[in-house]
Amino acid sequence: MELAEYGRAIARGWWILLVCLLAGLGAATLVTARTAPVYQSSVKFFAVTPSATGQSSLQSQELSRNRVTAYANLVKSEGFLGRLVRDSGTGISGKDLADSIGASADRDTLTLSVIVSQPEQAKAFAIARSIASNLGGAAGELDTGGAVTNLTVVAGPTNDPAPVSPKVPLNLAVGALLGLAAGIAIPVARRLSDKSLRTAQEVEDASGLPVLARIPLSTADRPPARILDQSRGTLLDEAGRRLRTNIDHFPAMGPAGVVAVTAAGSGEGSTSVALLLARAWAEAGERVLLVEAGLRSPRLAAELGLGAGTGLTDVLSGRLPLEQVIQHTAVEGLHAVAAGGVPPNPTELLGSRALPAALAELRGSYARVILDAPAMEPYSDAAVIAAAADCTVLVVRHRKVTRDTLRAALRNLELVNGTVAGVVLNALPGRLAEGRRRFLAKFPQAASARPPAPGLPPGSQAGKPVASASRRP
Repeated sequence: MELAEYGRAIARGWWILLVCLLAGLGAATLVTARTAPVYQSSVKFFAVTPSATGQSSLQSQELSRNRVTAYANLVKSEGFLGRLVRDSGTGISGKDLADSIGASADRDTLTLSVIVSQPEQAKAFAIARSIASNLGGAAGELDTGGAVTNLTVVAGPTNDPAPVSPKVPLNLAVGALLGLAAGIAIPVARRLSDKSLRTAQEVEDASGLPVLARIPLSTADRPPARILDQSRGTLLDEAGRRLRTNIDHFPAMGPAGVVAVTAAGSGEGSTSVALLLARAWAEAGERVLLVEAGLRSPRLAAELGLGAGTGLTDVLSGRLPLEQVIQHTAVEGLHAVAAGGVPPNPTELLGSRALPAALAELRGSYARVILDAPAMEPYSDAAVIAAAADCTVLVVRHRKVTRDTLRAALRNLELVNGTVAGVVLNALPGRLAEGRRRFLAKFPQAASARPPAPGLPPGSQAGKPVASASRRP
């Protein structure tokens, strides 16, 4: 996954980032509010040992270094703590007092630093003041022989009214950083775990087939009637022309070819793609017939305003001839056959010899026949239709189909010896759609311009049956 894709994943999950940031700040605020304040008082001593008779200054300095380290341990000794308990008057036990005192010696500077931490400012200052008063005497009691080391208070005891803990700005900053980290990690993890196909490269890698066209999102979800009424010079037009051109040059397509348009699953827009392809061929001057081959839930006729009483079901069952179910659409040169009534046995009806016979009859009348097939799952209707077509176009919706789903659909088509021309990637965002920059520059007013729909053949009306289909010259 490219770096830009990480950025888009984070941008799409901006609300997760915001929630995590607020949660981090809230948690930091709660921890800060529930943390008891800690006050500190510090005192610093300087240790010096005067040179004794027959002792050099270097020997005296080394003696001071050794003793200042020992004095750091003296501060927390049991005897000295007992003296502090009596002298400070804080009422703190020796164990608690030892836990609140920290001492460190610096041998290079001969200094001893003592820090007292208490939940009350007055107690911290009282204990530090008691240490400043008593540590020198306690140290002198240890020097029973030889030179005596003097401990001199050089700083403190301090009496800072502000607590050293909790540190509100630091806690809030840490909480915000943790929240931001979680807000970035969650969308990225979701994107990495999402196995759905998004780009043309991913689809080609998963299927081993070319992407014939990329349909933009802004028009992919429009009702079918709006697709036929779409103004020219748009991204949708470019996608339709690209799909038409690629199929025209597919080896299996002869001068009169049958194309099945299906999808791996429902809701991927195969009907919209079929309409788009049919319109593109009709605008190129071809006689085109769009056949609604999804017999289980017919809806194309109603959406296009066509008569739904009769259709493909009547032809396959032998009740009506083809010429009585073909209807005009609002696009010149484009005719349609509705599904008709829902039969009790759609798969058997589509798998009978009647469908190849009907297609053979239509080849002589139309340059292109498009079968709007149902999805590959859960029924086998689409596989039966694909086996009767010259080639099949598989529609894949952006961010909906996984590699396994796509491969299962292709495997199903392979089992029925279906010829797959390629894949159409549907509902793409603008940055991935067909020819976006070139067409926006060429047709800057395409989005607002909407000329009226092309007229119908003289003396005909949309939705009316075609009396007879003339032969293609």
